[in-house]
Amino acid sequence: MANHKLKIKILFVIVAFFVSALYSFAQDGSLKAGSNDYEKIYSSLEEPDFDYIFGIDPYQADDYTVYMRSPYPLFRSGVNLIFKSKKIPPGYYLLTPREKNGKTWILFKENGRVSYVIPVYKEDVVYEGFYEEKFPRKKPTAFEKIKKKTMDFIGTKWGKKNQRTPIPEAYIEFNDAGEYWDMVLYYGMKKYYVLFKKD
Repeated sequence: MANHKLKIKILFVIVAFFVSALYSFAQDGSLKAGSNDYEKIYSSLEEPDFDYIFGIDPYQADDYTVYMRSPYPLFRSGVNLIFKSKKIPPGYYLLTPREKNGKTWILFKENGRVSYVIPVYKEDVVYEGFYEEKFPRKKPTAFEKIKKKTMDFIGTKWGKKNQRTPIPEAYIEFNDAGEYWDMVLYYGMKKYYVLFKKD
């Protein structure tokens, strides 16, 4: 009988612990930003007070001398994205994070030209193992290991002109947030949050 009462008490304590943990988690706003939060964030964001002459990103040429191919992720939009007075139509865009005037911006490029500049409202660090979780890799064969070591040797040791850096890994999340689209760009070891209004 005493053993049965002890089991009931332990079960009650465990259930109470989980209920209180869920309640406190929801109270501190960690589950998801509410619509009021998105409204505040959106209204606080400002459009860029600068422009790229002829749509040319001055650092793009440097990127292409360091990396073997475009280091930026290709984003396909199937909806209109609205940011203040800008309307980004559906299409394919290379997303490029850049710092300018003490702020971080995402450049939407088409055919190598900057078409739109959108501010980042939050930056964070990508946790270790994120890319391995999203893109599981099979174990390389002995031939693939030899091939990689050979290419690494040629690309990094065989004269400075041949040096090439592997492109940063990237991932894009596009979330429906009521009246808004909340986009998260994972790029290298950083992630950038961008907010759009729905059309």
